[in-house]
Amino acid sequence: MFQRAPINLVRFVVFTLLTSIVLVPFTALTFAQDPQHTSSTGTEVVIPDGTEFTVVTTEEITSKTATEGDQLSFKVLEDVKIGGRVVIAKDALVKGVVATAKKAGMMGRGGSLGIRVESTTTVDNQKLKLRSTKGKEGDDKTGTTVALVVLFGPLGFLKHGKNATIKPGTQIKVYTDEEKKLQLSQ
Repeated sequence: MFQRAPINLVRFVVFTLLTSIVLVPFTALTFAQDPQHTSSTGTEVVIPDGTEFTVVTTEEITSKTATEGDQLSFKVLEDVKIGGRVVIAKDALVKGVVATAKKAGMMGRGGSLGIRVESTTTVDNQKLKLRSTKGKEGDDKTGTTVALVVLFGPLGFLKHGKNATIKPGTQIKVYTDEEKKLQLSQ
């Protein structure tokens, strides 16, 4: 009828079954929680939505010359790393626009300027949406204007406020506005 299997073979089969029952779910759980894991095509890294890093302005932006919709360029201050891997390189180009611009006006009104950071490129050349805004107000000189009107009459109304200016090298905190998966070579 039945032949008795050697005891070592039975132990091996039982050990293999128990190991697969315990280790397979654990391995799947580990890969699901790890934003970086290795596959045969390379390392997959996920940049989570809301990842914070810093960009810097590359030129002076002023409410005197800027108009709404003007294109702006920034650069990434330092390498952005996820799991020890660089996902956005230092000095990568960052694009933005002038959101609002209002020149300084008569009667001491200061100018105002608003900029919006929009996107950059990952190390594998994928476009990555960003979110951040920065505003700047020029000095308002209405108090000075009132004093000048009192002292010099209507000529005091000619006093201009100051334009808003964002200097080159100004640091701006930005955040990723989407989750992005990258395939990095090993």
